[in-house]
Amino acid sequence: MAGDAPLFSFGLLADAQYADMPDGNTEGRRQAYREVPDKLQAALADLRGTQPPLAFVMHLGDIINGNPAGQEQCDTEFDLVATIFKRELGGEIPAVHVVGNHCLSVPRQTLLQRLHIPPSCYFSRSLGSGWRLVVLDTTEMSGHSGYPSDSEQCREAQEFVAAHPMSDEDPQMSSWNGGITRRQLGWLQQELAAAEAAGERVLVASHHQLGQGGARATHMAWNWREVQEALLASPAFCAAFAGHDHTGGYACIDRRHFITVEGLLEAPSGGNAYAVVDVHADRLVIHGRGSVTSRQLPL
Repeated sequence: MAGDAPLFSFGLLADAQYADMPDGNTEGRRQAYREVPDKLQAALADLRGTQPPLAFVMHLGDIINGNPAGQEQCDTEFDLVATIFKRELGGEIPAVHVVGNHCLSVPRQTLLQRLHIPPSCYFSRSLGSGWRLVVLDTTEMSGHSGYPSDSEQCREAQEFVAAHPMSDEDPQMSSWNGGITRRQLGWLQQELAAAEAAGERVLVASHHQLGQGGARATHMAWNWREVQEALLASPAFCAAFAGHDHTGGYACIDRRHFITVEGLLEAPSGGNAYAVVDVHADRLVIHGRGSVTSRQLPL
């Protein structure tokens, strides 16, 4: 029913992508890098004040942009944004961070320690009320993963790129995209099977989109086809949230939802981009703020 209370709610942001740099212009869209701290602070303060309190706030990757001024500048910018998250959410609301390609402008270990991300960078947690959140790392298999050149992750990335050159068939094979390794895919399938056995429903989060049509073809995960197949094969899977494609997007496949959240970086001056997601037994309701699209998604 329209007036019933949600089982729980959570906050959602994507692509804060802060840098102390002049505005950018990509495809005619403005990237207001220096406006990010104020927008992020305002968004998190509003989310913190939401009633009833949110179960968590999730950022879908690219917390910083990276800066050609060098590593020390990147570290300073990361410190500023991480401090804003800690100050605004404190111990009141847990923050869940997804790793994005621009995040790796600082060392992976720095991300893990400061943002409290588990060592593998992919993980799951029970949300209660019969729901589970599964967070994937679509930078693990990429050319910018930060793993050693002789690691399993790098070898698999090199093999995948060699087998899938950039083409009209595979427009997602840009170097700034990435995917999940075979090991991570197997783990995902185990998590989905465990959720099925427990009678849980699953929300998935990743930086790159995993469902065809949910983002522009050029912004999908490298091996989105295999991941989409695994997700749709599980009756536990309900919806996947991604960032990366700042313009946002949405696809519904077999009554499952693939949402790309509009990037905070490209919110207009005086505006913002974030959302509150209400989880009901029969639907997800995305209450967009600013540039983020509001949606009612039946389950």
